[in-house]
Amino acid sequence: MNKSQRIYLNTGTTQSDKFIQVQLEQDVDTLEFMTMNIYTKDAYQDFNSDYGVLVGRVLANGGIGIPNAKISIFIPLTDEDADIGDVASIYPYKTPRDKNAEGKRYNLLPRVSEFDPPTGTFKPKQPFGSFPIKPEIVTNQSFLDVYKKYYKYTALTNSGGDYMIFGVPIGLQTVHLSVDITDIGKYSMTPAAMVVNLGYSPNFFTDNSTRIKPSSDLNDLPNIETQEITVDIIPFWGDTTNFIIGITRQDFRIRSVLTNTFVIFGTVYTDAYKAMWAHAIDPDKEKVYLLYQMSQDNGLSTRQNIGIGNKITGAVTEKIYYYPTYITDTQIASGNFVGSMLLLDPTQYSVYKKNGDFAIIVSCNRRKIITDELGNETVVPDNSPDGIFTRFAGFMTLEISNEVLPLDWSSHGDHVYIKPLRQKLKFPQYANKGKSLKNPDVCTGAEADNAAWRKEHYSFSGGGIYSVSKFHGIVANPLSSGADSPQSGGYGFIDGDTINVACYGHGNSYWSVNAGIIQTNDYGVTGNTNAQFPTNSIITGCANCGGLTTMNIFGANWMNMAVYLPQTGWADNNYAYIYCWRANSQFTWARKNDTYYMNPNKQVIAGIYQDTCSFARSDVNWTDFVPMTKQDVVKMNEVDSKGFKTCIDGKTINTLNGTYALQGNFRNGTCNPNPLKWCAPAPICGGRCNGDGTSATLDPVTYFFKGVDTSDCVAFITCLGII
Repeated sequence: MNKSQRIYLNTGTTQSDKFIQVQLEQDVDTLEFMTMNIYTKDAYQDFNSDYGVLVGRVLANGGIGIPNAKISIFIPLTDEDADIGDVASIYPYKTPRDKNAEGKRYNLLPRVSEFDPPTGTFKPKQPFGSFPIKPEIVTNQSFLDVYKKYYKYTALTNSGGDYMIFGVPIGLQTVHLSVDITDIGKYSMTPAAMVVNLGYSPNFFTDNSTRIKPSSDLNDLPNIETQEITVDIIPFWGDTTNFIIGITRQDFRIRSVLTNTFVIFGTVYTDAYKAMWAHAIDPDKEKVYLLYQMSQDNGLSTRQNIGIGNKITGAVTEKIYYYPTYITDTQIASGNFVGSMLLLDPTQYSVYKKNGDFAIIVSCNRRKIITDELGNETVVPDNSPDGIFTRFAGFMTLEISNEVLPLDWSSHGDHVYIKPLRQKLKFPQYANKGKSLKNPDVCTGAEADNAAWRKEHYSFSGGGIYSVSKFHGIVANPLSSGADSPQSGGYGFIDGDTINVACYGHGNSYWSVNAGIIQTNDYGVTGNTNAQFPTNSIITGCANCGGLTTMNIFGANWMNMAVYLPQTGWADNNYAYIYCWRANSQFTWARKNDTYYMNPNKQVIAGIYQDTCSFARSDVNWTDFVPMTKQDVVKMNEVDSKGFKTCIDGKTINTLNGTYALQGNFRNGTCNPNPLKWCAPAPICGGRCNGDGTSATLDPVTYFFKGVDTSDCVAFITCLGII
């Protein structure tokens, strides 16, 4: 049995406990300290006293161990080697402040980036140093000679921020630290966070604060920190008779105050100008189904307007609501403290937008931790001056504002006038059938259901990458008469509604009255770049599909990364011609004469913030955040298709380019994670095979879309340097 002896060090200080002397029991196999250990079978091999052991921890924020920091014992260039050109050109340093031919002082930072298999990325994103990497050392004799002589005492800190250098010459030594705060594992800072959270001037950065402005002088780089400390190294074996050993400890504190951030990304799109789900035409046809039919007021056919090729993008407007640190996790879970939520000021986070794509970088603000003696995360009070926050609790809303894409038209026949609105979404939101967000003034049970809607939030972790996901809910109603009452059961749907059946009614003239459905192939648009949008249903033998015999349709299932914000029409006047209904029930809880969600209101979103106008009902339009890995994003970026889907096991991406392993917990038709929470009785659940919400068979496939037209949210965050 392996026997170990632990030596406890007073980590976290650079002034005390420089030397530690302990008596070593001879039957000990392993000597442990901090997160490091020495096997005594190796230590016993040499009882000389002309070397020492140097250990320590690199710290930030008063107690966080920093991974991937570089430590070395500086060895000056000898006079003999100074006359050897190949050596002196690589290693010209007689002091740590000397510079090489490129103007770079002594450092341990890599010259070039290397591929990192676990993440599928290159690290660091921007190399600024002059240290040779392993392939150079093993293939270049000059590099090898320099490395063996001048870099023989080097170390990297581990996940706990600890390092150990064994065999260090005794006496006074110069110990060097090099650290790049954009390359320290889970605590790595992004350039954007350095501007927003650390207060660095944007002049240090380029490309809208997504890259660091290059410089040969490491002092000019905001992400680079170097230090030297003179340390007196004591002998490891101080007393070979009584087995007294000595360890020299030296910690480093970096000056930067780190913040922990996470990223939310995705893409949004909506319907074309003058296209909306409601259409007012001839007076003899102004019936309920018109609220579910795509309009044609822009000169295009209904079939063209439901096609993905005619969808458009616009800059998204986000709002991030969060729980302040004084609200505990237990209080959050109770749902009784939504009134304490705050709205994050846009100056407190970074956001990038382009053609519908977005990337939001947010700092954590709760669950502060430090690193203990054993390298474990230890929670400290949120008001502690030491440590780093690791979590963030809240939710987000997304919309494309009327200022970005105006809704300055209406549709009208001889009687009914239809106005457009663009749906807004809360992330996350989900509710069982009939438990939707609803008008608090007139709907039974509204208070409890609306409170449940506000309560839904997400707990983000520092260093995480999260994409958005939306259940693409659809509701059909082809009836031209008889739909003058709600469905039984009080679910907020209209008589005649069919919920989450993607191909409902395709064999008659009303096949297009399925609000929210998207056609994904051959919609008569030249130069289409989105033909590979994934489909979960195929209509064959369609008699009224504009000449098509086969149609690819998507609806009634989860779509990962891309969010559709439909433009929904509502009857502004003369609504008696459509049995007094104002809008289709895909958008809102159906009630006669009810325009609560069509106009500004005073319904609370969270905290003191009000107005749920245009928010889509939460029992049809489910939303969520999906944690992703860097490797997922890299693999998706290699896929040429804008849209793709996983194979049946939900673990790989099947494309023409091959099959890739997925790591993230993506949303699919199985209604994960909790069927009781997510899946109300059929057909509301959806996510069934062939886009049929009445089917008993769940769809095992997972669907992805990178964006409409020139949008590509995966390429976007890759270009931003986030991955």
